[in-house]
Amino acid sequence: MPWKSFVGDVVRASRSTDQYPFAFISGPELLQLAREHAVTPWQAQQLVLEKGINLERYLRNYSSIDLHMQLALARSKVLIVGAGGLGGYVLEMLARLGVGTFLAADGDTFEESTLNRQLLGTMASLKKFKLDAAMDRLQLINPFTKLELFPEFLQAADLPDLLSRVDLVLDCLGGILFRNTLLKAAHEAGCPLVTGFVAGQTGLACTVYPGDRSPESFWQGSLEQGAEQVLGTLSTIVGLIASIQSHEAVAIVTRNQPGLRNKVFLADLDKCFFQTLDL
Repeated sequence: MPWKSFVGDVVRASRSTDQYPFAFISGPELLQLAREHAVTPWQAQQLVLEKGINLERYLRNYSSIDLHMQLALARSKVLIVGAGGLGGYVLEMLARLGVGTFLAADGDTFEESTLNRQLLGTMASLKKFKLDAAMDRLQLINPFTKLELFPEFLQAADLPDLLSRVDLVLDCLGGILFRNTLLKAAHEAGCPLVTGFVAGQTGLACTVYPGDRSPESFWQGSLEQGAEQVLGTLSTIVGLIASIQSHEAVAIVTRNQPGLRNKVFLADLDKCFFQTLDL
């Protein structure tokens, strides 16, 4: 097997402590060995985890995410629709946690008015495509991941192929125009969907499996103009709802036990009010 010598070198380079019941290797060491053996970083991460060796970057995950779950994350593929406010935070969190493959779709560019809430937006990225910033950010955060870009606004016809290739889809759209289309397509593809919606200082999150009850009655605004266009959106509520979405995604990939299936998480930061409702 061509990777046998690579794995052998990884085993020799790994180390252990009394604190963890497994050996681990640092990211820079693993990247160097991957280059020497012509193994991609994405392949290297999975080979290491399959051998029962963790990456040092994930050591603080361990109390909640064991090695088997970490390997499941490394093998997982998620589709993020929308790379602005929610999508930027979701990409950041899931990359840090160890999701292996991202497909991301967004045809928009950064405007100055998005800088108040969109993690990937900077003065340097104004007028640039959001997905270009996503690629740059992902390489800085976790080079052991892969990102496939779709720099366009998706149409209904695009969805069946994309959804057939992933374990779940994260609805990080702004507005509500395309949400029902995405929800219907996920149902038809048998793909779990984690949706998030923010407006003003309020937000919601929900996980929908095929055949589950729909959260669409909670989406606010007209098809042409979502509530966030009227109320504005603060980075604080965006980060909170993206955190809930990311946590649900990890639960789906590692245990298939999301907490918000057939439920809606509601938050109002102005009143510091949080509630979970059954659908």
